[in-house]
Parts: sequence; C-alpha cells; structure tokens
Amino acid sequence: MNWNRSVCEMAGHKGICLVSTEVYYFSGTGNSLHVAKELQKRIPEARLKPIISLVDRESVRASGETVGFVFPHYASSLPKVVHAFIDKLDLGSARYLFAMATRGGTKTMAFTEIDSILKRKGRRLDSFFVFTMPSGSEPLTKDYASRMTEERILRLESEMLARLDTIQRTIVDREISREPDTGDVTPPPVLVPFLPLVDAVSPLLIPLGKLVETTFDFYCDDKCTGCGVCEKVCLAERVRVVDGRPVWQETVPCHGCFACLNYCPEESIQVKSRWYLKSYTDQNGRYHHPEITANDIARQKKGD
Repeated sequence: MNWNRSVCEMAGHKGICLVSTEVYYFSGTGNSLHVAKELQKRIPEARLKPIISLVDRESVRASGETVGFVFPHYASSLPKVVHAFIDKLDLGSARYLFAMATRGGTKTMAFTEIDSILKRKGRRLDSFFVFTMPSGSEPLTKDYASRMTEERILRLESEMLARLDTIQRTIVDREISREPDTGDVTPPPVLVPFLPLVDAVSPLLIPLGKLVETTFDFYCDDKCTGCGVCEKVCLAERVRVVDGRPVWQETVPCHGCFACLNYCPEESIQVKSRWYLKSYTDQNGRYHHPEITANDIARQKKGD
C-alpha cells in the first residue's frame, strides 16, 4: 500500500480511517496555523486538525501513520492545552511522530515535555523543529518597536519557508531529526559562564511558566467599540461581550493565547502590569500573522 497518498484502511482499527499524515495544531495569533498550512502545501495529503476542538473529548484516537503537533511555546514550555491533548491522544496508528514549535527566540523546553508525556505511552518524538517568528506576546515588551520591524518579519518568514522545504523531506522519509534547540537570543557575556546552571534548573521552572500562562489580566480601554472580535477569537470561550464591552469570565480558564489582544481591530485590549510582569501594551502596536485572519483563528473551535 502506498502511504504517500491519502487512504482509508480499516484493518486493525475498527471505525478509524487511516491516513498518511495527520497534523494537530494550536494557534492563537496565527504563526503556528500558518506553519501548519505551509507544511500541508508541501505534504498535500496531510490533514490539519485543530487541537482546541478535540481537547475536551473524553478520548481522542489518532488516525495517521505520521502524526505531528504544531504549536507556539509559552514561557519556553508546552501550552497547557497542548499538553492535555497529547496526554489523552491514542497514538496506536502512528509509526512516526514529529513536533514543530514557534517561538520568539528563547530556547524551548517543549519537546522535552512532549517526550515526557510520550514516555508513558512507550514512545518519543522521532523529530522536532523550531521556528523563530514574531511573538504574539511581544506587545507586552518595552522593545516592541525595535523587534517588530517589517525587515525582521519578512526575514523570519523567508527563513521559515526555506526550512520547511527541507523539513518536508525529513517527515515524508520518516527520518530521525532531534537536534537540540539552543535558542535564538544571544545572552549577555556576563551570563555565559552560568548557562550550564541555567540549563540544569530550567525544567524545574516549567510549572511556574504554566502558572503565568493563564494569569494575564486583560481589560479594554475607551477605544473599544463592542465589535465582538475578541469573543469570536477567544479559544477558551472565556470572553463574552456584555452591554457592548468584553468581559473575561473568572470561572473560565484562559489559554494565554493572546488572540483577543492581537486581533482587536482598535487595539483596545490591554494587559495589566503585575509585580512579576511589566506590560507595555498601552504603548505598543499588535501582532498576528498577516495571512491568518480572525475567522481562521475562530474556526479552530468548530473543528475546521
């Protein structure tokens, strides 16, 4: 049987239609969805499946012989929602597993975290890849203007597309590729001698990163028009427009995806500063991938 074509095979998987390549993705400001779409252009038989539409199911069974995960890393680790999904995913059909992380430049621990989840299933990633892209959280930072330049955005896009051409061959040929990520941020010289210590303690900081991921304090300023885009793109279904103003429901956990912040057409949504985080959203512009619309983000909730 030629697995380089989409096929439906029932043997050994009652009620499951096996396919060649299956890609599960999660994306808040469009980078990871864009990467998944570009990968699909290079592997046309690949099926894209939004994690957000599946994560609340009691169980999920993969149907691909090659199974991949595409997501942004948060605080250098795996988003909670992606962690929960991979943990429950039945990978019985998969012969080859890969992952792709988009990040702003800091070293990622997401692949180590996935391997830890997969170890309980007797598996590990066969390959993983990381892409530096403009981050959806950069509107929080003081140096937003210097980092979010057109030249940098175009350069990172070009580098990502060129790498995908090589990565496509690795995935189709099911090759092993586990090159450690060293990050794309040059540390200050004074910190270089301490980097081995930082690497040793970094895994211990994953729980702290996951706590920060869901504790951002959003609000809207006077520029809000009540258009409802924030409610539409909220992947956690946490935002509700009440009397023409968005309300972030305290009883609904946030995914920390920043879709509401970055897709607001008026740049009205802000993040409050905390003792552990200084926010500059009221001074900065916004970023989402220019080829991914608010409707594209919202469709993840419907399984499109």
